Amino acid sequence: MQKITRLSLAPGVFMTCIATDRFKTAVFSAALALPLREENAPFAVLPPLLYRGTAAHPDLAALGETLDTLYGARIEPYVRKVGESLVLGFLSDVIDGACVPDGDALAERTAALLGELICRPALENGRFRPDDLAAERANLCDRIAALPNDPRGWAVRRAKELMCAGEPFGACEFGTGAGARALTADAVWDAYQTALREARVELFYCGSMEPGAVRDAFSRALELADTGLRYQPDPDVCRIRRADRTIVEEMPVKQGKLTLGFRTNCIAGDEDYPALLLFNAAFGGYTGSRLFRTVREKLSLCYYASSALDKVKGLMLVSSGIENESFERARGEILRQFEDLRAGGLKQDELDRARRTVQNNLRAMQDSPLQLERFWQGQMLAGADASPDELIARLGAVDRGQVMAVGRRIDLDLTYFLKGVAE
Repeated sequence: MQKITRLSLAPGVFMTCIATDRFKTAVFSAALALPLREENAPFAVLPPLLYRGTAAHPDLAALGETLDTLYGARIEPYVRKVGESLVLGFLSDVIDGACVPDGDALAERTAALLGELICRPALENGRFRPDDLAAERANLCDRIAALPNDPRGWAVRRAKELMCAGEPFGACEFGTGAGARALTADAVWDAYQTALREARVELFYCGSMEPGAVRDAFSRALELADTGLRYQPDPDVCRIRRADRTIVEEMPVKQGKLTLGFRTNCIAGDEDYPALLLFNAAFGGYTGSRLFRTVREKLSLCYYASSALDKVKGLMLVSSGIENESFERARGEILRQFEDLRAGGLKQDELDRARRTVQNNLRAMQDSPLQLERFWQGQMLAGADASPDELIARLGAVDRGQVMAVGRRIDLDLTYFLKGVAE
């Protein structure tokens, strides 16, 4: 049994707590959410930079020793793009307090360490230590430069950037290579102060502790001023209609990557979001979908083909790998299946299979505290409050007409082809 509690600890500071005794491991997360900017490098460098040391734990060795005393707890810094929000945070998993004699103290110390990483960094002359900054600046440059090394992921990333050029969502969460190389001590320090002063704070806990105890532990751990300036996400679905575009770029890879970007005009907080989940599943969301069974398996037009939703921005992306000469046929068949589904071709048994798949995926997600952390962070930043169980129930009430109706509101925005060329 999971008891879900949402609390406000202070203006702009929120906590989602899932109290459950199902898991042997508890998960803590502390995140600062800010609006995406045109250049995000000064902010993206912060989580790994903060992880290099705190006032009480001045280096990775000291931090590691403390984690060892917490039964081998793990803490990882992260940078995420969630809709049009840039999320900077730390994720920790640790043995659940119910499994050890000093469980309450263990949770308290884990929350305290997260607060220390965010609020009390190791400094030199009032700024981040130069060697730490130089190392993380180089790491960020390498991370940005390495993004194209995953052609499949890069094609989807580029499609999103091109679809949303001019919108905050079009910016890379890590910033640009030029921006990363230009990072200075003052620019990074200013970004850190902006984050402390203006970020919306999203805290998460999944484990056996009661919400009140978790709230108190986080409240003691974080030293954040009530500035009245904290960011309030306002998801921009960009409900526009425009003619679709085709953009072709080349890359020295053997296999072309065809990506179709759609505007769904629907996000997680909307009433018809469950119907959109089912449309996406039937179209390309699992191995029984149209894209997998027909485009990939029956017609052999793609090496892989699937569709996925961005529930905060309201996008649906079709990702496929094809031979260059199959571009027109593959694109045409993908769109034919899309049009058929929304024009009345969705069969009842096809819908029922898609429904079972989505519902089972939501049930399986509740077996993973780490997946629950990502789910709830997305829900909160999308302005949605439905739990997995509530979504499962709502999915059960969706009929064929609703699924096809939400499909008719989806617009093709972009065809992006990453064309493979010989090296």
